[in-house]
Amino acid sequence: MTAPVMRRRDLLRWSAAVLALPVLAACERPEPPVYPLAAAETGGFFYEFAQLLTDAVAAAGLDFRLERRVTLGTLQNLQFLRDGTVPLALALSDATVDDPQGVVALGRVYENYLQCAVPADSPIRQLADLPGHRVSLGFPGSGTENSARRVLAAAGIDPATFSQDPVPLVDLLDALASGRIEAGFFAGGVPNPLVDPASGRGPTAGIRLLSLAGPLATLRAQYGSVYQPVLVPAGVYGATEEVETVGIASLVLATSQLPDQVADGIAEVLITRADELIPAAALGAQYLSPSSLIYTFGIPLHPGAAAAYRRHHG
Repeated sequence: MTAPVMRRRDLLRWSAAVLALPVLAACERPEPPVYPLAAAETGGFFYEFAQLLTDAVAAAGLDFRLERRVTLGTLQNLQFLRDGTVPLALALSDATVDDPQGVVALGRVYENYLQCAVPADSPIRQLADLPGHRVSLGFPGSGTENSARRVLAAAGIDPATFSQDPVPLVDLLDALASGRIEAGFFAGGVPNPLVDPASGRGPTAGIRLLSLAGPLATLRAQYGSVYQPVLVPAGVYGATEEVETVGIASLVLATSQLPDQVADGIAEVLITRADELIPAAALGAQYLSPSSLIYTFGIPLHPGAAAAYRRHHG
């Protein structure tokens, strides 16, 4: 009678060990690889979109993850891609087209509105009034600063004629209200809650946007369709009429070394989970469809992303 009892105990031990194997295997399963995604300063459009894309990739159950990285913005992001600091980045299209070496595109995603704000009661009525005042062009290394300098050059305004004080987007409303600066450039959707007095996030003193329509023809003649005419509607920031400004599309970029399956997966998320990728400040054009995502101003598509678009668009 002893032998059968021993066999039964051995069987129970063996069964328990077998049942535990999946648990052990799950515990030992490696974490999915994480790919840093260079965004921009805290609170900006790139910052918010990068997190939405990171969350959508995780929700899609892909075998990799993204991780948002805070940076100075477009110019630094392009440099980070080229030197291998990051494999993925967001960037404004104008700076990318100007120097496309070392990057490929995963898609065109949104139109960014370049805006220049002044206090509502400011005597500054147009770009030509900026000389002699204190102005923020955006942080050095940002796409905003690069685009603002081009707008000013097209308008015939030398930045040396005014004092410059780079102000982070999160502090721009305070800086305008306190008089630290008298005008500030920023880019993103409209209205941007960080710059909108009606958002309740900062001073309630009003702001006003300057028209950027004047330099647009010169910009387009020099750089092409990367610059688009866009309108900030009446009512935004308390304006009584619409304001003409400059639209610059944003791109999701990568290094050519990014694995094809990762580029394919991100493009698939851009196409199929577009409703999860709309930032709060996203009034204006978004390009989250296969036929629009692929228009990247001559920047070649990553082969993995191109494969995803072919599946959906032919």
